Amino acid sequence: MERSSRDLSTTAIVPTFNRAPLVAECLKAILGQSLPPAQIIVVDDGSEDHTAETLRRFESRIEVIKMPNRGKSAGVNLALSRASHPLIWIVDDDDIVLPEALAILTGLIRSEPDAGFAYGRYHRFAVDEESRDRRIFDTGYWRRCSPGDFLTATLEDMFVHQPGMLVWRDCYDRAGPYDESLPRSQDYDMLIRLARITRPVSTEAAVFLQRQHEGDRGPASQRFGADERMSRWMEADRTILQRCYAELELSEYLPDGHCKNPQHQRQALLQRGTIMARKKLWNLALQDFEAASDLGGAMLSEAEDRILKRAVLSKYGCDELFQDQRISQSIIGLGKRSETGRQIARALSRGLMRRTKEQLRAARPLKAGRYAGLTLSWMLGSPRTIRSTTSPNHGSGVP
Repeated sequence: MERSSRDLSTTAIVPTFNRAPLVAECLKAILGQSLPPAQIIVVDDGSEDHTAETLRRFESRIEVIKMPNRGKSAGVNLALSRASHPLIWIVDDDDIVLPEALAILTGLIRSEPDAGFAYGRYHRFAVDEESRDRRIFDTGYWRRCSPGDFLTATLEDMFVHQPGMLVWRDCYDRAGPYDESLPRSQDYDMLIRLARITRPVSTEAAVFLQRQHEGDRGPASQRFGADERMSRWMEADRTILQRCYAELELSEYLPDGHCKNPQHQRQALLQRGTIMARKKLWNLALQDFEAASDLGGAMLSEAEDRILKRAVLSKYGCDELFQDQRISQSIIGLGKRSETGRQIARALSRGLMRRTKEQLRAARPLKAGRYAGLTLSWMLGSPRTIRSTTSPNHGSGVP
């Protein structure tokens, strides 16, 4: 299906499983768009609640695909094969798109014909169980970045979500189908693949509300509660990023995609190492930091310094630094390899300073003190004893 400046029509896709009340609210929001989608496909992934009955209330305005429970990826892949329009808008069944969402995203696509997809901001919300009042709060993790930096920003942490994206169908065709082997973070995996083949256009305007709730998640065979969300996401992210480490060219970690000299190679290594550190893959991160240290060269650039500070600022926290002292030992050891290694360790320590300040603002003086101790160790190149709270190799990947 070729792009055309005259055809900016959209197929909206809603995969759902056992969320009858939520999918009804989701569909009402899609149907209430100021610019309505030309086609709405709902994939009922083997629901066992009242989803079928709920969808019948919308049957004249939506197309329903029923399938045995195989998970979100399988459902989206099936819906993509039935999509009739050149733009695709995938909306999670528990989220609510704002009335101008599709108009805003379509306008972005119209303004940047070379962009492969458009994206916008979101707000999180929760519904009070007693009053049923909706409470809207902050966006959560969000990155402002140029189109050229979008891939590395996304590799560091996902901040763009499907209900806030409008994607050309041919980009999905080029990226390949959603990975049905991934139990979680399938949308993150796809976003990385899209970012590798095309550049986006974006807005700071909010286009949807992301629901925060305690309901179960995952396909029928792998359901889990809200208390497991973080650990499940981290596990899936690690799987995806290990694959990226093996498959992506080093040049893809640079904004312009060109690795022309040792200085570029060093920055790419530092960027990849920072990404792996944020995903708790410290064995891979330390390999890259050591390789960058051995390259030497001029003083770290401002860009390299900023990259390294982010290595310890993952949205998942960095408690593994207390749990595995070998990470700190390796970072301190960078200073003994070269002057560049010493600069790398100091830049990493400046990221820990921010963690220390965050803990102080949150009135956690004990944890702030532990971060401050690590900061001094990395900056001065001498170890300080940090009491381990769990098993020494928990989550770090350091052998």
